Amino acid sequence: MSDPAGTTPAMDEVAMTLNERFRPLKVSEYVALAELGAFENEKVELLRGRVVRMAPQGEEHAWVVQTMTSLLVEHFGKWAAVRPALPLHASEDSMPEPDFALVPKTRGPGPHPQKALLLIEVSSSSLRLDQKVKAPLYAEAGSPEYWIVDVAAAQLEGFRQPKDGEWTEHFTLTAAQTIRPVSFPTVEFPLKDFLVGLPRH
Repeated sequence: MSDPAGTTPAMDEVAMTLNERFRPLKVSEYVALAELGAFENEKVELLRGRVVRMAPQGEEHAWVVQTMTSLLVEHFGKWAAVRPALPLHASEDSMPEPDFALVPKTRGPGPHPQKALLLIEVSSSSLRLDQKVKAPLYAEAGSPEYWIVDVAAAQLEGFRQPKDGEWTEHFTLTAAQTIRPVSFPTVEFPLKDFLVGLPRH
């Protein structure tokens, strides 16, 4: 008989047993599989050795990404390259594709960066993943700052100053406020340009 949540004890036991024997993929293996066409026509990323499907972008999510793309280039493009939805080699078993990564400029192709000056995820249905999985992953990778743009709440959740794989500073800002990123302390970045107009759910 299943419990109220619909999960049977047998299912829990299977999941626990499989997790005990779980063998994570390495980034090199994940890349090799992708080159062979294993994930063709799929939007996926590698997180903690697991191939994870990326959530489809709704209209509000897409509008925020579109708006932020122009704003990030305008405010930070003089000092950094803006990488939209491109791989980050965060660890040996993780290659996420954050919505934005601001990284030092380079003159030509090279390996995917391992960390960024600023990482940004635009979150709607992926909020829990961005908070519980990606936040600690980005801290461990050594990026100095991480933003989650919470589409449903129309707010920005910020993380700063990683130490021993954990963020030591955590804050929330609304559309009426501005922010100065750690890596760009002279730049005041307004939040209203991409948060105003988002309906709170």
